Amino acid sequence: MLSRLKKRMRYLYTRYVRNELPSISWYHVHPTALLYNRDNIQLDPSCLVCEYVIVRAPAAVLKVGMHSQLGPFSVFFTGDNGITIGNDVMISPHCVFAAGNHEHRRIDIPMMQAGSVSKGPIVIEDDVWIGANCTITDNVRIGKGAVVAANSVVNKNVEPYDIVGGVPASKISSRLNNT
Repeated sequence: MLSRLKKRMRYLYTRYVRNELPSISWYHVHPTALLYNRDNIQLDPSCLVCEYVIVRAPAAVLKVGMHSQLGPFSVFFTGDNGITIGNDVMISPHCVFAAGNHEHRRIDIPMMQAGSVSKGPIVIEDDVWIGANCTITDNVRIGKGAVVAANSVVNKNVEPYDIVGGVPASKISSRLNNT
């Protein structure tokens, strides 16, 4: 049975490379995506994991909702508290989600051996657009319908329908305003 599965995977991958597959409207993880600790990764059948995405989920869960897209070259570190991505979320290329940090206060041992700390999970609510090259840090909630401008660092909560940008990200506008 395993050999049949391998043959089927090779067949599908070859068709994918040759652009012979129909449009992607079903659960899809690009063959170049690296998903570590798959038991801690929960993907909705309709989500899309693009090229060269890296997910490291050693201790906590990454949960991705319906019709959400993890953009190419994005990286997800679940830390100790996890990452939750809602429905219809667009994550552009080259984003980093870091739900934890290295313990840097101890000077008696190298930081690499000092362990990690996390203030809380990353939660991305429904209908959010995160622009390219953004970094989202631990203990952040991005509210429903929010937009994060490209090249932003989000280290505080974002209210629903707010448009934020910058380093660190601050409110630029709101999608609720008609202007």
